[in-house]
Amino acid sequence: MAESRRPRNLIPLLTLAGVLAIAVVVAIVLLLNRMPASVAAPGAGSPAPEASGPSEAAPTPTETGAETADPMASEAVVGAEGFTIVADDGSELYTYGWRDDADAAVTALTDAFGAEPSQSIYEGDGTHFPDYTSYMWDGFTYFDMIPTEGGKSRDEYFIPAFVTITGADVGDVAITPEFDLAIGLTADEVRALGPDREVEMPEGEPRFFFAIDRADAPEDDAELDGYSPWVNIDPADETVVSITYRPYSEL
Repeated sequence: MAESRRPRNLIPLLTLAGVLAIAVVVAIVLLLNRMPASVAAPGAGSPAPEASGPSEAAPTPTETGAETADPMASEAVVGAEGFTIVADDGSELYTYGWRDDADAAVTALTDAFGAEPSQSIYEGDGTHFPDYTSYMWDGFTYFDMIPTEGGKSRDEYFIPAFVTITGADVGDVAITPEFDLAIGLTADEVRALGPDREVEMPEGEPRFFFAIDRADAPEDDAELDGYSPWVNIDPADETVVSITYRPYSEL
């Protein structure tokens, strides 16, 4: 029986098919090795990865507890009933009445002006006016009576405390009296503001008084606080050098 022969072109075809199969396997292996782990399909039973949400916003200064700066004294307003220290935001930091205790007043003024005052004794006459402790800052002086053993009480004195203004400000704190008065005004400018009385002092300079009717309160009124501005003029240049707040009196 004759032996069957294979076609001559069958062997090259089989060889080519084998080469192609090997190439396909190599390509698949290379492709799998290049795929990033993050895109690999999860295994069976593995939870699907959660989508990442947007990053949280950074907290604002208010959320971090940032503190607002405390109000600072900007003005000391002096008037009939006493003086008020006003903050830069318009709020009142401290209010003093002329018969109030001195310790709190000195503390408040020291805090407002940012400096300790110098102190001295201002002598009275022992009858109408007691001795006073003067607390002096550059531009503002506060006087408080010194009680004496067996002497009159604070409420019995006509002027238990008073102030004298000698500057437009103390540091960064403006000093503001009434009636648009100010240190440095000329005598004629003060006259234009309408004082109630003008008197001639020993050296010939004028002294001006405003709101003198505040002194008409009953003498037995222990809460008397109707102080008036006394405006003193420098005899050399005829300008305002001091404004003192005390009850009007012809003494």
